[in-house]
Formats: sequence, structure tokens, C-alpha cells
Amino acid sequence: MKHIHARRLFATTALVAAVTTGLALVHVPAAQARPAAAQAAGAIGWTPCPEDASAECGTLQVPATWSQPGGPMIDMAVARRPATDPAARIGSLIVNPGGPDVSGVNMALWSHFGDDIRRRFDIVGFDPRGVARSTPIMCSISILNRLTSVVDQASFDRMQAATRDLAADCRARSGPHFDHLDTLEVVRDIDALREAVGDPKLSFFGMSYGTLMAQQYAQVFPTRVRAIVADSNMDHSQDKVGFAATQAAAGQDTFDEFVAGCGRVPECALYGRDIRQFWQRLLDRARRHELPSPDDPSYFITEADLVGFVLRWLTAQPLWLEVAAELVRVDEGGSATGRAAAAPRIAADEPPTVVPFAYQAILCADWNIAPTDYPSYRAIEAYAQRFSPDLPRVPRAMVGAICLGWPPANNPQRRIVATNEAKVLLVNSRHDAATGYPWATRVAAQFGSRAVLVTYEGWGHIVYGRDQCADGIIERYLVSLEVPVPGTTCPAVPPPGTAATALDAGGSALAPALAPLGAAPEWPTWRH
Repeated sequence: MKHIHARRLFATTALVAAVTTGLALVHVPAAQARPAAAQAAGAIGWTPCPEDASAECGTLQVPATWSQPGGPMIDMAVARRPATDPAARIGSLIVNPGGPDVSGVNMALWSHFGDDIRRRFDIVGFDPRGVARSTPIMCSISILNRLTSVVDQASFDRMQAATRDLAADCRARSGPHFDHLDTLEVVRDIDALREAVGDPKLSFFGMSYGTLMAQQYAQVFPTRVRAIVADSNMDHSQDKVGFAATQAAAGQDTFDEFVAGCGRVPECALYGRDIRQFWQRLLDRARRHELPSPDDPSYFITEADLVGFVLRWLTAQPLWLEVAAELVRVDEGGSATGRAAAAPRIAADEPPTVVPFAYQAILCADWNIAPTDYPSYRAIEAYAQRFSPDLPRVPRAMVGAICLGWPPANNPQRRIVATNEAKVLLVNSRHDAATGYPWATRVAAQFGSRAVLVTYEGWGHIVYGRDQCADGIIERYLVSLEVPVPGTTCPAVPPPGTAATALDAGGSALAPALAPLGAAPEWPTWRH
């Protein structure tokens, strides 16, 4: 695994990450438009991918809404890497990395799956409707920049107005599918893709937000499931209060693990210190406007910066050593190695005024988590705070604010009512700040005997690729339909730098490669 230098951990920010949940915010530039001409409905014309000619790309036309199959159509971008052993080929493995706005085409192009999976399956990725190359949702930067943190009634009102204006702007710029981006529409797209690649039943691997696709496909098309893996699970049964509380608790659990880990690892810069006391002192200094950035003394680090930083860099991987070193550097105002250079700026004669931005539209189509008014916002926030005493105002807990001015969800929260005969494989880390372990156990309870949960006893978002134990279980299930016994667990791999790296401990290279897909977004740090 390539380690991130501590002085780089507080690097510059993504455009609108201040309002995202910690599920990845990854966009494909407009120049990487649809890789092939649109085909007739139900057919895919495969051609070499412009990014990598060893893979095949194309588009599949699907209805803008499946409630009107004869209405307007949109193009869904797809890519596949053919099985390396055609004689042993089982079929297609359709994959989605989550987001909810991350490119599945890119996932197929990168194709960091194990050798046996690549030998037996065509790896097929798709960009969900509205995402990246699939008729992307386009929005004005000027309105995105109006989205704000909610701290009082006035900022609540500004956020409500900004999100209302953003919904109208994105709808006007994007087309008829804007109001039909929910996961129930996507699972019908997945089924159309399954049919287009010629598979009688679906083999699917969904990660992070892609687990909602996995779960809801199994419910909507129970007889068409061959094998479904849901890695790092969303729990769509959570109401707005439960969503906030469980996200806050997941963040606190990850922070607790960081404190405990640094308390037993001599390599940690905070080893032997009262880490919670140190952390509270940093928060207090930030609240008092007394914590200048060691890289830009004109900027004073905020409480939100500190919380966002810790969650950003402890979500995908347990980077205890890097996080501790950076916090010490911030506390001391610099380091002997000198000040970190400012991140380079990309020159542009004409900065874009409109950008692809599907995250908000998808999340708000699947979740009714917007508070009804500011008093209810404060009540939910206060309740959630009880579950994260060390992390004030956990940003993921209150993400519902981005849906304030949005239309009601088309696919609101509900429990899974499972009737699938082929069992679903659920996988989750014990300690995951983005999709906490209680979400996975609740999903497993909803599926009952129709799913099995495998627990990775370690840390981080996305299990596949972290160690041979979990990889082997997942790959045997996909290839041979071998279902593990209930209660199966896999031991934790030591965090990077603490004893042995994930690779030294017998893991594969996939988790580091996919870390950005499930990691928290680039939360604002020193520069706004």
C-alpha cells in the first residue's frame, strides 16, 4: 500500500464536499463523455474503450423512468473486461462501487479482482443513471457554492433556499431522468443490463451505496438472483433520527479504535499520551480561533475541519500513524521537516460554470432524511451527538440538510421483505465509519435465512481486498455458490505501519486500490 505523507493529509478540497456524507464523491470530467454511440434499446454495441483498448465499452438505452417504458430514453454507459479463460467462463459479474455517484465503468476498467474471478467472469461495470458518462446530472457551481453548514435558524433558511434552487437548476439542465434517479429505477437498469449481456440470472457485486442496489434487486427480482455480494452495507430501514444516530455512532467507534490503537502501538506519535485529552484541547483551541494552520498561518483551523479530517483519513483505512502525526504537527504549529508546499492550482482560462453532480439528487431520491424545520434539525443533531461525544457535529449524521429543498424521495426508507431463494452474501467490517456494523446486522436480520453475514473483525470501509480470508469466502461464493455458515468471521489485518502491512499479512492489493471509492470526500480543511 502506498502511504500518504502526513504533511499532505490536509490537502486542498473538492468542490462541494462540505455537504456530503463520507460516501465517495467522484466525478468523470465532461471530456470523458459516452464511450460509444447509443444503441437500440436492449442492445449494446461493444467497441474498444478509449481509456483502455483491452476492455470493451458501449451504451445501453433504458427508459428515463421505468413507469413509462415507451417514453424518453437515456444512455447508460457500460464497460466490460472479458473473462480471461473463455472455456471456464460462468457469465458476467456486474459491479458497482457505490458513491452514490461513483463510476462503475471505471471499476471495470481498473478490474482489481482476483485471478479466479477474472478467469471465470466478464467484469461488467456501469455508470448509474445520471452519473459520469450516463447522461450526467449537471448543476451550476454558483448554486453549489451557496450550500452551507447549518448552525442556526438563519443558516437553515439559507440552506433550504439554496437546495431548492439547486434542485430546480439541476432539473432544468439535466433532462427527464432527473426526477427518476432512485435505486428502484437503477435495479431495473441492472436487470436490463443482465438481459443485454445474456445472463439468465444475476451475479452482482455491490460496494457501499451499491449494497442498496444489491439488497433491492434481491427484493424486486427474487427469482433472478444467482449470486449477490453486498460489501459494506447501507441500512435503508433507518428513519431520519436513526440515520443520524447510527452515523454518529459509527464515527465515534472509528475514533475510539484510533485512540485504543495508538494507545498500544509505540510507533504512534500519540503513544503514551492521554489522547482524548489531547484531542479535546485541539477542539477547544479551534473553537477559540487559536489554531492556525501550520501550512497557512492566515487560516485558523475550525472544529469542523478537525472532525472532518479525522473521519476523512480513518474511514477507508485505519491510518492511525498518519493521523496522529498530523494532529501533533498541527498542535505544534509545524514540524522540523518544514512547511508543506501548497497544493498546485490548475490553471484555466475559463473556469467551468456547470459541473456533473449526481450525489445529492440520488441520495435525496432514496432517503427522506431532511428535517422539517430548524427546531427538528436541532433536536436530531442533539440526539445524534449523544452517540459521538468526541466528535462534535459529525457531518455524516446531519447530511439530511442537503435534501431540505428537494422533492420527497421516490424510494423512501423501508425494511427488506426478502423472498429470494439464492442466498445473498453480506460482508462488513466490524469498525466502519461510513457504513457502521449495526447497519449490516440489521440488514442481515431483515433478510433472515435468505442471507449470510460475514464479519471482518478489523477496520475500514470495503472489505474485499483486505485479507485472504474474506477474499476467499467472497470468491468461492461467486464462483461455486458456496455459502459460508452463519456467524463466519475473518481476523483483522494489522493497520499500516503498526506490525505488517495488509499485503505482508496476506491480503490482496484491492482494498488500497479501491480505497478512494469508499472513502470520505475531501472535507474542507485549511482553505475555504
